[in-house]
Amino acid sequence: MTVNFLPSDFSRTIELGCPQSHKTGAGINVTSFVPTYSLHFKQQKRTLTQQYTLVGTRLDNSITIIVRHDDRNTDQQQARISNTIYNIADVSPDDSNNYIKYDYLTLIKVTKGA
Repeated sequence: MTVNFLPSDFSRTIELGCPQSHKTGAGINVTSFVPTYSLHFKQQKRTLTQQYTLVGTRLDNSITIIVRHDDRNTDQQQARISNTIYNIADVSPDDSNNYIKYDYLTLIKVTKGA
């Protein structure tokens, strides 16, 4: 199955990286997002059936985005879109033989204190 997207579909950027712990001046350990690289992405829309299937699961309030395939995507733990941090819950890498490959990333918004 070949998926064709328009280049204009990938109009937003996402930063991928990992959380890193460091001490503040007061000696308190704080974890913050450290970006490794950025990509353009397209947000995947879900059907009502897909949305209903996710109700009550850990992916209930998640979003799915599509990015160009990059082997580094499977190693990343967090993402940032417009100053909002997300945990990467799942990466579905494209292992097809297509010339242009796309990876699907499922993101869950990080909530402080949760």
